[in-house]
Amino acid sequence: MAARIKMTSLLPRNLSVVIRPVQYRDLDGIERITQESFAALTPQGAGFAISQMQRLRRWYGLLKFLSWFPNPLQYRLCAFVAEQGRILLGMIQVSPFNRTRSTWRIDQVLLERGVDKQGIGSQLLRHCFESILEARTWLLEVNINDIEALALYRQNGFQRLAEMTYWEIGPELLAELAQAEPDLPNLLPVSNADAQLLYQLDTASMPPLVRQVFDRNTRDFKT
Repeated sequence: MAARIKMTSLLPRNLSVVIRPVQYRDLDGIERITQESFAALTPQGAGFAISQMQRLRRWYGLLKFLSWFPNPLQYRLCAFVAEQGRILLGMIQVSPFNRTRSTWRIDQVLLERGVDKQGIGSQLLRHCFESILEARTWLLEVNINDIEALALYRQNGFQRLAEMTYWEIGPELLAELAQAEPDLPNLLPVSNADAQLLYQLDTASMPPLVRQVFDRNTRDFKT
């Protein structure tokens, strides 16, 4: 026996999509989308995402106030949402990658289930490209197994720059390694006086294309 199901659109077609800065009333919807997006991850990954949302809810008022004038925390809450008819469709969060703000980073893109992810995601990305005029270059990190995200970013002009592998050391191995006495030279704490040397080391250790995209300078290595 075969059944035929008619799929209806989640949103009315006669309403336009609005992209605007995130507001406090959006946090409940963003938290729900975050939980759904990280449901397939490990419990540690989902727990980290939820703790980030709780931290954002707790400090929203202060971060919003600090975003109004230049200060080190000015861009901690640089996020935009897409909505249609008061229905939250998705959210994008961005931040400067270097001190001169010539390179910006896409921190995360979260989209509601049942929406056109390529279309809404592209509108969120394009809004950032067009509204943050000081950004000459954009970069992001994406899981190589996330096919939908890869398609979204390729559609909007992103190209692969490098592959990164993250390793996790278990607590038992860390405890075992901590018992060994390493034979190392004298180690001194890093200070702002070392910023120029750290900049030179960073510049010499990366390929030219990566160096051009990162566009770091001495100020990026100062505390």
